[in-house]
Amino acid sequence: MQIDISKLSHHPLNSLIYTSSSIDQLIVSIKSVGLLEPLVINQNNQIISGNRRFQALKSLGLDKVEVIRKNIKKEEEPLYLIHYNKQRVKKASEILNEIKTLREYYGNHQGQRTDLDETFSTNGKSGSLNSSELISEEVGMKKSNLYKLLYIDKEWPETIKLIDDGKITISQAYVEAKRRVVFKNISKKKPQSRNGIPHYSDLFTIYNKSSTSMDELDDQSVDMIMTSPPYFRQRNYGVDNQIGLETDLDDYLDNLMEVFDECYRVLSDKGSLFIVIGDKYIDGHLQSVPHKVAIRMMENHWIQRNCIVWRKTNNKPEAVKNRFTTSTEFIFFFTKVKSGYYFDMDSIRVPYKVSGNKILSDVRAPRHHSIKGDFKVNTPVFQNPNGKVPKDFFDTDIIETSKVSTGIGKDIGLDGIEHGAVYPTELCEKPILSTTKEGDLVLDPFCGSGSTGEVSLKYGRRFVGYEINPNYVELSEMRLNQLELLSGK
Repeated sequence: MQIDISKLSHHPLNSLIYTSSSIDQLIVSIKSVGLLEPLVINQNNQIISGNRRFQALKSLGLDKVEVIRKNIKKEEEPLYLIHYNKQRVKKASEILNEIKTLREYYGNHQGQRTDLDETFSTNGKSGSLNSSELISEEVGMKKSNLYKLLYIDKEWPETIKLIDDGKITISQAYVEAKRRVVFKNISKKKPQSRNGIPHYSDLFTIYNKSSTSMDELDDQSVDMIMTSPPYFRQRNYGVDNQIGLETDLDDYLDNLMEVFDECYRVLSDKGSLFIVIGDKYIDGHLQSVPHKVAIRMMENHWIQRNCIVWRKTNNKPEAVKNRFTTSTEFIFFFTKVKSGYYFDMDSIRVPYKVSGNKILSDVRAPRHHSIKGDFKVNTPVFQNPNGKVPKDFFDTDIIETSKVSTGIGKDIGLDGIEHGAVYPTELCEKPILSTTKEGDLVLDPFCGSGSTGEVSLKYGRRFVGYEINPNYVELSEMRLNQLELLSGK
């Protein structure tokens, strides 16, 4: 049937759910081929389906339009309105509005679809679907993303616009929202006395104290150290006198050096130290904190062997417009001696690329220029059958590994305790495998949630950690106890 356009109006719910978007292409299409699909209206001549087409028709100055009038109960109109927009390309904010509208609808209707027509057929399954499944089906989004979007809206709603603008994904925003909640809870809750499960094992020990004094460890008793100290002015871990909250960078460096002086004492001359550390912007200025730490370390007798770049292949989102986004941190490799320290290259070699049975590489002589500009060809490098030497960068997918950072406590039964700055265990593997043997002792002076300890135990090493927050000590002990039970040791 046809109706005067002047008698029609937008459904009031439409503007509450959907934002206005360009109708230029619709105008061109209607001019060219006419209206291909009639508008759907209710008994009050409010448009259920075709609000954008209606706007285009009005812009073209048309008098009449083909419509289908449906006898829809008022309480069912939100469901119809959303269903008819199912194929529309929607922003995250619009999907979020749909989710909220449907949650209210199914909350009032116990998750059941009543006297709807075949438009809403679910192959006879509707009676067995709960409201979450129905909403997921109606908005065309997986339940996991549905929950993430609601969580983001609750904890960090400003991020929804960044998702709309394509600057970050739902998963990225969710991970960062979880981190914010973790740190918010930590800053509000002062740690209480420890109630951790005691462990009866020679494989690991975690001390609830500052690592500025590690009197429990003898000189040169540790075979390897792997740690990530608190970053400068980055996070509050909920305890007094913590490193990282200093207002002055030099004070921060001094406090770190106090810990690493102790590390120097307890580390064997054959041992190695790896430090994972990130940088900090203050008033728009990048502070070069990692390299300042490295320089101070070298001034304190440490020998730097590598500056390894940790490249996050799916990095933390940044809403910046005047610089490149940050996607790297640094892993510094130090020793106490120039040579003679333990390093097992064969344990971490990377397989060569092959095609069929042929290695896609050949023996080549490295070519260099001397400082005078002379061209030199050095001795040819023959391939090691165990693989090639790893390069000085590590790639990790930060989204996948960040799941660990906000899920360890929940996984082991400590819902109220999480650590929001967990580095991925993959970062520990090459350092630990290459610089220790089975049975060696690995130290982490900033133990956190026990990631270094997990990898140490996984590969048959012993572990000792220091952590000032008793909640994290409990978290680490339970994590490592469970790993020990699973390994059968």
